[in-house]
This record gives sequence, C-alpha cells and structure tokens, in this order.
Amino acid sequence: MSLSPGTRTLLLTVAGLCGGVALGTLLPSESVRLGAPVEEAAAPVGGVRDGSTAESKKETASAASAEGVFLKNGSTGSVGKLPPEKIIALFEKVSAMRSETRKYILAYRLASQMELGQIEQALQTALHDLTDGEDYVTTRALARRWTELDPKGAAAKALETKQQHLVIPVMESWSRMDSAAPLSWALQQDATSRVDAVRPLLMGRLLDQPQLEKLVMNAGGSEIDDMRRQIFPFATARLADTNPQGALHAAASIDDTELRQRTLMMVMGSLGKNAPEVGRAWLASQQDIPADQKLQLEQILANPRGAGGRRSAP
Repeated sequence: MSLSPGTRTLLLTVAGLCGGVALGTLLPSESVRLGAPVEEAAAPVGGVRDGSTAESKKETASAASAEGVFLKNGSTGSVGKLPPEKIIALFEKVSAMRSETRKYILAYRLASQMELGQIEQALQTALHDLTDGEDYVTTRALARRWTELDPKGAAAKALETKQQHLVIPVMESWSRMDSAAPLSWALQQDATSRVDAVRPLLMGRLLDQPQLEKLVMNAGGSEIDDMRRQIFPFATARLADTNPQGALHAAASIDDTELRQRTLMMVMGSLGKNAPEVGRAWLASQQDIPADQKLQLEQILANPRGAGGRRSAP
C-alpha cells in the first residue's frame, strides 16, 4: 500500500528525529494485548475496527517480515540508523495493517521515545497533508503524548493551528488526565480565542453535568458576543440531556428575545428525543410566551428531528 506524500514526509521527519529507537519497541507483535489499560486509553475514538483472526495473523506476519528485513543483528538496530528508503518501506508494511488500534499503538510508542520539541515538529508535518485515516491516527497518537508532556502548552499551540483534527484529540487527552482542567483553562482564554477553546469540549462531549452548568452560566453572562450566541445555546441544549429543568430555566432567563427563542428551540429538540413530557409540562405552565413562539416550540417538541430541533455545532 502506498503512503500519501504527507505521510511519507512525516515518517522521514520522525525517523530523523528518533535515532536510537529500537525497531523491536515500535513493531506490534502477537504479545500486544489490546485490552491492556494503556492501550485501551489509546484506542481511537469512534471504535476499534480489528479484522478477523486470519487478518490479524496476516498483520502480525507483515510486522515480523518487516522486522526480519531490517533487523539482521537482533534488537541492536535503530530507526535513525536506517536509510530513508528502508524506513519508508518499513512503515509501508506496518501501514498495511487493517487495525487502527495497532497503528495507533505503534505511533504512540514512537512518540513516547521523542522529546517535546520533536513531537511538535512531527505534528506540524502530519497536519501539513492530513489526507487519510492513517494520518489522523498518527496525529491522535502524537497529540496524546504531546498533551501528557505539556497539557497547557499543547492546548495553546493546538488552538493556534485552528485545526480541529489536532485541537479535539489534545482536549480529549487532557480531559482523561484531569477532567476539570481543560474547561477552566478554556474559560480563561482571551476574547479572541475563548470560543475556539470551549468548542472542542462541547463537540467531543467532554463535559459532565456540573461542567455544563458552569459553562451555561458563564456563556449566558459573557461579555463576548460569540460566547452568548454560539456557545450558550449549544451548551444549554447539551445540558438538557441530564438536567432538563435547569436547561429550560437558563434558556428562558435570557433577556435577548431572539437568543431566548433559538435556545429554547434547541432545548425542545433535545427534550423531544429524551423527555417530551418535561417539555410539554413546562410549555403548559408558560403564560408569557407569545402564541406563535409557543406553537413553534410545540412543533419542535413533537418533531425533534425536524430542522428546528437539530443541534448545529457552535
């Protein structure tokens, strides 16, 4: 299987950075237990797509073949000592594996042998040509290790790239290390980047109910217009999944008429799928909502999958 130009460039970059890394520490083997805690945490979001037993054996054989070709002196060989064309050939064998989990483990093991500056440089190369799933798997693995070494620095620099393919896995990794720290950090960012810092936490569903409540209160009273108009409705709709009454109260308390109705529409879309009886009871108790707006909310509650009830990304 041929690698994309961006992937080939990344491998050459990483190879130049990681002299002295034994191939035995990089290649997955039959002894790799995918259920081990460190590997489970490393699995790509969206599920693991491992092949059949036959395919797994074929992958292991491919890795063993690569090791046999390039390690003629036992475990004394290193990536950095191999010529570039052999490095590419080695990774082409590894990339032929169907299991994204094994690819991820390989990339993470490689990143674990690198220093902070080397990881940043490798990520810049990986993001230069993000063309396929393999590149994304590599990016996620590098991002995880980067975050483990310097979570705040990784989050800040990832934010500067404005690439969700990097920002989201950094925030995911940081949330696994400290569930409260990413939101606190995001809310401390300046007006030009606060929305971008908060957005991946919402998109990745990385906030629990208390954190969502904190974000709703912060965004609703924020001096930043985009926090109120983008983050507040989306966060309130997310909150409705676990705290319907709190979400309804927050949505109805906003002074801005247009924002209040838009947020209520999103909340009703959530309630229509999860707790329609709560939405109906609340609407019946509201006497101050104009008839046309109440009718609109009732329609969304009855048909939450319609256009008005969809939650668009903030």
